[in-house]
This record gives sequence, structure tokens and C-alpha cells, in this order.
Amino acid sequence: MDETTTVLVTGATGNVGREVALGLARRGVRVRALTRDPEGARLPSAIEVVRGSQRELRGLEGVDAVFLMWPGIGDLAAAREADATIAAHTGRVVFLSSAAVRDGVEHYDNTIGRSHHAIERAIRESGLSWTFLRPTAFATNLLVWAEQTRGGDVVRGAFGDVPVTLLDERDLAEVAVEALTDERYAGRVLELTGRDLLTPVEQVARIAERIGRPLHWEELPERDWRAGLLGSGFTEADADWFRESFEDMRAEPGPVLDTVELVTGRPPRTFGDWLSRHAAEFTDPAPEIEHPDAGLALVSTWTLDTSRRQRAAADAAMAAWGDAPWPAGLLSHSVLLGTDGRTVLNYSQWTGPEAVEAFRDTDPPERIRAIDDAVPGIRRDGLGSYTRYRSVVPDAGLRTGVVVLVSFETDGQRAARSFVDTLLDEHHPATRPDSEPVGGMASNHFHVAVDGSSVVNYAEFRDEAAHQAVVESRLRAEDAVPALIEATPGLRGLGFQRFLPYRRLTAPRPPVRD
Repeated sequence: MDETTTVLVTGATGNVGREVALGLARRGVRVRALTRDPEGARLPSAIEVVRGSQRELRGLEGVDAVFLMWPGIGDLAAAREADATIAAHTGRVVFLSSAAVRDGVEHYDNTIGRSHHAIERAIRESGLSWTFLRPTAFATNLLVWAEQTRGGDVVRGAFGDVPVTLLDERDLAEVAVEALTDERYAGRVLELTGRDLLTPVEQVARIAERIGRPLHWEELPERDWRAGLLGSGFTEADADWFRESFEDMRAEPGPVLDTVELVTGRPPRTFGDWLSRHAAEFTDPAPEIEHPDAGLALVSTWTLDTSRRQRAAADAAMAAWGDAPWPAGLLSHSVLLGTDGRTVLNYSQWTGPEAVEAFRDTDPPERIRAIDDAVPGIRRDGLGSYTRYRSVVPDAGLRTGVVVLVSFETDGQRAARSFVDTLLDEHHPATRPDSEPVGGMASNHFHVAVDGSSVVNYAEFRDEAAHQAVVESRLRAEDAVPALIEATPGLRGLGFQRFLPYRRLTAPRPPVRD
């Protein structure tokens, strides 16, 4: 195929489909990205985004090939209908199948093998030129652990001693791009594995190394593991098949194949490579405000017009940091989502102003352009440079569920610091032995702008209800704190905004073992 090729990518905003769409676009291929949510697609403007799904195929007019992945399991009638629709519009399909399918096997006692085999057969019978990709386990499957690692130190799962290879979604996508653009792969089955054989126990240990926090594995009883599978739509027969497969791999680990290297010309990525890209998803998203090396904080807010675009902008910001070389002196970058569904808070910690200035001199303009290209129309509401002045932490063990940013304009450093000192020393309940503690309040971190023009209280609470209780009981017009704000010369209250911690990137640690 030449550079005038047009390819329709289904599932184009998922882990694999996104990488396929981006990889094709980098090759100069015209890409149509099929997604149920164009508003939150976060794809470059060079890619045409089409609303639809595999069950509601659109954008097929004039395409030369289709990258097809089928969501979920079952519903084979709809899959066959999709195959026929594709065959009526184009002559080429690359199908993301499964390693559960085996050549020469016609009958399967598990849903994954049975459904993917049926779709492969329908494609063969449709007259389409085809390539089938049969990957083993995806590394992104481990993201189901993220909620456990963000909020605790235990990862619960089954078969923790069984070694498996985990395929990086970028490797799979690069193979798909080759198959979509090179006719040599027509009529071929490409079986794909990752590079490393690792047990889940070893995987958890490496995640712990990368995020700098101890984690340990806890084996689930089989009844709990089985109940989880059944709750996900699998059958008892599927559970038996999974258990037998894991027992077989325990006795004889599966092969590590060289398909990725043969197709792309380079070895598959390591598990450490994958972790470097996904560490933020396993990390507690709340910033470590009292980081001992933090000498400067950059704080900014963005405003979007919808909640989908709000999240897309946050994801674009994280991707821009994650894909670029990590700047010297940057300790962490966090994004938080406003509870209003429109705002994004960016909070980055640096060692000091020198590091920030060096970064500004070298920051590639492509980083910002990539964000704006993926999510046009971001309104940037200003960037402030702050130093943390004073903190009060009434409940260090309380997990942060919501962050409240309380902002003030000030007439210089002296007025700003004087206000903070008076507030904390004379009015804060945590510093007054005669005051009742504030339930659900974890901390208050007062930041003073380097130029003295503002003060920000970065306050952490258990949830929105805890903060609202403070508003209703302690921040009425007749209460002491509002009166102090009103009476302080050179100070003007600007109100507050609530945010939910979303993602945090931290400075890379020494490479995880490969």
C-alpha cells in the first residue's frame, strides 16, 4: 500500500486502537478513527474521528483496509454482520484475535477461543484479504490492579506463581501497522508474546520498585477468583479452562516468540519499558505536598466546556509529560479534575526556580502543540509560581479524596505571610487546644506566590461532604475566618474550587530490572 492508503481503525481510543491509529498516521496513512466518544478521543487533528462502534460501523466509504477488534465476548451474530459490512466496502482486514485460537482446532470449550475462532472463520469465508493477530496476555491487563496499588499496599489475585509473558500494546500496534501497510502479511497468522516471562508476584515486585512503595501479593482463594470471573460474564466452563491453562503454564511456561522482532525489526519492549509509561496509573494521584526537595510549585488551571473534554485534556497533559524526556529538577507533575466537570488543576513540584528556568529554555514547543492538537480549545487561566510557606496537618493518615484550592489576592509577600500566620496561629482548630477538631480534614498547605501577588491554600479533605461541613459550620459571614479575611489590609478572597486527584507522574527512579 502507498501513502494514499486510508485505514479505518475500530476501538481507536482504546489501549491498542489508539496506538494503531497514531502509528498509521506517523506513516502518512490517512486514518479514520472509529469511537463512541469523539468528544473525548484525544487524537491529533490529522486523524479523522468518526462516531460509531464495531456494532454500528461507519466511515467505511473509500477505505482500503480495516483494523478490527471485537469488544467483549459473545454476540457472534453482530460480529458476522460486521464482517459482511466490511467486506462490502473494502478488501482488507487485520483482526485482533486471541492466542486461545489454535490452527486446526474447530471446537473450543471456552468462550474466548470459541468466539475469536468464529470471527476468524467468518472473515475467511467473507472473501476478505486478512491477517490475524493472536496475542497472549496484554501488559495492560495489569491495570486492573491500579485501584489496589493507589490506595493500599496489597495486590490480590490468583496463580501468583505462574510465569507469563506480557505484550506491550505499542508492540502489538506496530505489528498491526506493518500488517495493514504491507501485503506480505496477507493470509498470515501472527502469534505474539511479550519479551519477559514473569510471575504475577514478580510483576508486583517490579511495580513496587518503580513507584517507590512496598507492595505485596496476596493469593485469592479459588472460590473468590472464580466468582470474579463469573461476575465478568464468563462461564463455569471458562473458569475451568483458565485454571487448567494456568496449571499447564506452571508446569511448562509458554514460549517467548520472536514475531515482534521479525515483523518490526526490533525486539519487543521489556516489562520495565511498559512500566515506565504506566507508572502514574499505579501511583497515588495526590501530590506529596511536603516533599523535602520541593523548592517551587507551578500551579495552573485549565477550563474546558464538557466533562469528557476535561478528562481528555488531563490525559493529554499526562501523555505529553510521559512521552518527553524528564526535565532535570522536576520532582512530580499532578493533574486533578475539578468537581465542576470543566476545570483541570496542574500542580508540578520543582527543586527550585533555576530548574524551572532551565526547563523553559529547553521545553520543546511540540509538547504544548501536541496537547492543543489532541484537545483543541483549552482555556488556560494563568500560571503561578509558588513556594510552600506553612502547613498544618491535623490527620496525616487520612486518605485525600478531594482537594480544595482556596485563593486570595495579596499586596505583597509581607501581607501574604502575615495573613497566613494570623490564620494558623490564632484561628486554625489544629493549633488551638480549645477548638474542636475538624472531621475529615487532612491538611492545609499555604503557598505564597513568588511575586507576592497571591496566596493559595491547598487543603486536603476526606471527601466533598467533609469540606462542605466546614463551609457551613465555620465559614459563614459572621464567623471568625471570614471576618479576618475582610479585615486584613491588602487581601482579597477569590473563593475556592474543589478537585479530585487524578494522576501523578514522578521523577524516574533507577530502571526496573529487565
